[in-house]
Order: sequence, then C-alpha cells, then structure tokens
Amino acid sequence: MALQYTPYTAPVFVSAVVGLAVAAFALQHRERPGAAPLAIFLLAASCWSFAEGMNLAAATLGPKIFWTRAEIAVSAVVPLAWLALVLEYTGNDEFLTRRTLGLLLVEPALLLGVLWFEPSLVQAGATLDTSGPFAVIDATLGPVYFGHLIYSYLLVLIGGGLLLRVILFAEGVYRTQSTALLIAMFLPLVGNVLYVFESLPKGVDPTNVGFLLSGVIVAGTILRGQLLEVVPVARHLARDEILENMDDRVIVLDDNHRVADVNPSAAALLDCSENTAIGRPIEAVLPPVADLLAAGDGPHLQTDLSLNRDDGVHHFSVRISPLNRAAGSVVGTLISLRDVTDERQQRQRLDVLNRLLRHNLRNEMNVVAGNAELVQRRLDDAELSDRLERIEETALGITEQSDKVGRISRTFDDDAAPTVDLADTIHTEVRDARDRYPRAEFTVELPRGLDACVDPGVAIALEELLANAVEHNDGNPEVTVAVRTDEGFVVVEIRDNGPGIEPHELDVLDEGEETALQHGSGVGLWVVYWTIEQFGGHLEFSNGERGCTVAAVLPDASADEESRADRIAEVAGVGDWFDPTETTSSADD
Repeated sequence: MALQYTPYTAPVFVSAVVGLAVAAFALQHRERPGAAPLAIFLLAASCWSFAEGMNLAAATLGPKIFWTRAEIAVSAVVPLAWLALVLEYTGNDEFLTRRTLGLLLVEPALLLGVLWFEPSLVQAGATLDTSGPFAVIDATLGPVYFGHLIYSYLLVLIGGGLLLRVILFAEGVYRTQSTALLIAMFLPLVGNVLYVFESLPKGVDPTNVGFLLSGVIVAGTILRGQLLEVVPVARHLARDEILENMDDRVIVLDDNHRVADVNPSAAALLDCSENTAIGRPIEAVLPPVADLLAAGDGPHLQTDLSLNRDDGVHHFSVRISPLNRAAGSVVGTLISLRDVTDERQQRQRLDVLNRLLRHNLRNEMNVVAGNAELVQRRLDDAELSDRLERIEETALGITEQSDKVGRISRTFDDDAAPTVDLADTIHTEVRDARDRYPRAEFTVELPRGLDACVDPGVAIALEELLANAVEHNDGNPEVTVAVRTDEGFVVVEIRDNGPGIEPHELDVLDEGEETALQHGSGVGLWVVYWTIEQFGGHLEFSNGERGCTVAAVLPDASADEESRADRIAEVAGVGDWFDPTETTSSADD
C-alpha cells in the first residue's frame, strides 16, 4: 500500500493511543457505574481514530475506501456507548433493558448490512482527489449515511440532556464530572458536524482530534475529579430508596404547586395512587396543605396539622421547604408530613401521670404525714411513736421527690427561659445549702473575673449535688465547688469527702433506664442528669480516696458561638460516667 504524509496523521494516531490507555484504566474499574460503557466508548473512539489515521496515510483509492467504511462502521458504536455511559452515570440504567438495547442496535445492524451489501447507499462515486497537498477521498454521501448521522446525533443529545440536568441540579464534584463528560463528547461532535457539512478544507476531519481532547479530559477527570470513584448514581439510588421506604409522607410540588412526585406513604394519605396524584394541584388532593402554603410567611415553614382519617384524627408535624437549583432559583416545593399522633398521645398520658404524681400523690402523702404526726403526739408507746415517725419521714420523702419531678418538668417546659450568671447562681445555691446543713463546711473556688452565663436549670442540678454530698456523709461533710473555663464551656466540680457514689447508681444512668434488678435509690441523680443533658452539657463522676468528684461540663451561653461549636465534639467525649479504676469501696473510705 502506497503511503503519504499529512500533518494530521500523527495527532490522530496519538488520539487512538490515549483513548486505548484510558479505556484500559476504565476496564480495571469495570465494577463501578459507567466504567464498562466508558471503556467501550473510548475503545470505539480509538478504533475510529486508528482507521482515520490509516485513511490519511493511504495514498491510493482502494485502501482509502476500505478505511473510510471502517470508520463509518465503528462510528455506530460510539453514540450507543456514550448513551449507556450517561445512563449508568446518572442512575437511569433501568432504561438499559434487553428490549431497549435490542431496539437501539437495530440502526447499527442495518448500517453494517448496507455497508456490506449496498455500500452506495452510504457512500457513492468515490474518487481520489489529488489537487491538494495530499490525496483525499471524494465521495457523495448517501441517504443511509445521513439517517445514521441523525440517529447518532439524537443519542448524543439525549445523553447531553441528562448530564445537563445533573449540572443544573447538582453541586461540587458531581457538577465537575458531568461538565467534563459533556465537553468530552461535544468536542468531537462539533468537529464531526464541521466535517460532514464541509465547513473545513477537504481531508481535514477534526472529529478524531476532538477524541484526543476527550481522552485527555476524561483521564484528568478520573485522576482529579474522582470519576469512577464518586458518581451521582449512588446518591440517586440512596435517595430513591429512602424516599420509597420512609414512613414520613413526602410530596414534591412543581413551581405551579402541582404534584410532581409522592412516595408510597404520601399516596396512602392522599387516598389515591401515585400516578393519579402526579400532575394534580395540591389543593385538589390535600386542601389543608394548600392552605398552609397560601398562608406561609416565607419559603420555609414548620408547623402542626391535624387531619381527619377513617380511623380517627391524626396529627402531623409538617415541614415545607423550597427546592432550589444549584444556581439558586426555586423550581418547586418539598413537603414532608410526619405522623406524631402516637407521640402526642404518649405525651398526653405522661402529662396526666406527671400531674397525678405532682398533685394527687403529693397531697395524699401530706395527709398521711399530717395524720401520723397527730397520732404520734397522743401515743405514750415509744415503739409505736418510732414507727409513726418512720411513716411520717417516708411520706415526706415521697412528697419531696414529687416536688423534684415537678421542678424539673417546669424547667423542661420553659424553652424560652433566659440564661443566668453562673457565679451568682453558685453563690446563691451554696448560701442556701449552708442554711439547710449547718453541720457541713462549704468552700467556693471561682476563677478571678468569671463571666459565664448558663441555663437556669443549673440551679436545680447544683442543689441536688450539694444535698447529695452532705446527706450521704455521716461524718463532717466538706464540700468544695470549683469552676474552670474551657473555650466556650465551663466545668463546675463538686468535690466532697464522703463515701462516694455507689457504682450501681451510675450504671443506671449509663444504661439510660431502670430495671427490676438494677435501679437507683431515688430521683436525685436522674434530676441532675436530665437537667445537665437538657441544655447540651454532660456529667463526669469519679470516686477517689478522699471522696467523690462530680464534674458538670456546661455550655457557656456568653461565649463565642463558633468557638463553642468547634469544641463541642472534643469536650463531649471527655470522661465516662464512671471509671472503676478510680473507685474505692465505702469500707476503704
């Protein structure tokens, strides 16, 4: 075969080599979504470039006709592989069924048949044009060729549309990957359009140079853009799986407040199928939600809603938020409804039981204690008097625990309570403790110029901890309250010289529940635990040779919010409920 040199031959062969290298790398990761069709796409593009290089190198008509037909045959694979790549990459591979692939392969099969049996319908009147600097083939393109062009361009445009959708709605690495893939395909597409419609000198086909640039772009995206490692199909499938199986009712509206999508739970709420609901105005399928949208003050809304159902009234927590494109424009509305009927009923039952404990039981125990005291005054029997005194003490103890529960409930219910100065709170609680327990010695150690604000519930926790340090010490109680600061947090330590806290008391808190075989002796530690945890703090306990130390790590409301947020993960992980290695038994103390 006679050969010739052209300035375009080397770039075309380089394009084939680059495509083969990237295809080989993609095949090594063929288990990743899009890797296999990417490899086929690049392999077909490389074969196309190789055939074009041989076409340019040939100086006679026969070889040029052969390699031209080889290019046309290979060109039937490129758009198909491209579309399969995009479908897998974007998570739409459910369309790649055997039936769909069979239909898509009809056109390439017909093209190959015509090339073999009736090539004139593809390319006719081929001659060798030697008028330029190098010999090129000159032929008339037939109707089958133009039909093949339209089919190929259509497949490329469909894939481009899917990638454009990812670019518009996604952000970060997904947008970068999709943009790179879109450019990688449209560079050779533009070159092919210019060549087919003779916008360039004869013999100059930039399609294959476009494939060279495509290979470089895809290679760079693989190495720097995490292509084949992070693909939107995973997020797409995960979102679909969550949406389909979650108990929350989810409704997606378009910008005209028509139903664009619903999950099965929402379809059950609407009393219609998903297909029936889609396309209908929200006011037609769920008027109460339409009223919420009409009355909403802004794009975000969270409220409660009650709906009458066949099995009674159901209460929902409703969250409405806009759906934004990556560019920021609003394209729809997301509505989620969480059924809180059971939670609401449980809360109502707990409120009733709480009132029973706080009011009814408390009043009854006061009656018991009062009558026991009256009877005790009239008895001469010392033994019976002791028993009545025991009854009175028990009744008063139950009343006191009821008061504690009442105080902690009121604290939890008061969400808008202002913060209080920590130093003032400590001084107030220690002063009250000195009045209640004159036999105990209290010491306060505060850093100079302490300026920290905390939740007012801290007063309840401090009162309990001070009382616990004294009441469980049969000797001469010595209690120290010390404070240290820690970047957005303050640590309040209550140290005593008592016997320490029994491990089983702390085990109950660590487990988070009481059982018949393991329970605390009262509600005191629960009150402290609930109070501190309520506003984002945590507790640390340690028993030593000289007593027990309880450290309450508290958020400082007056500190810089960003600094506190930076430290919360680190500080929250410090310490455990109880460290047995630091424990000594009551007998040893």
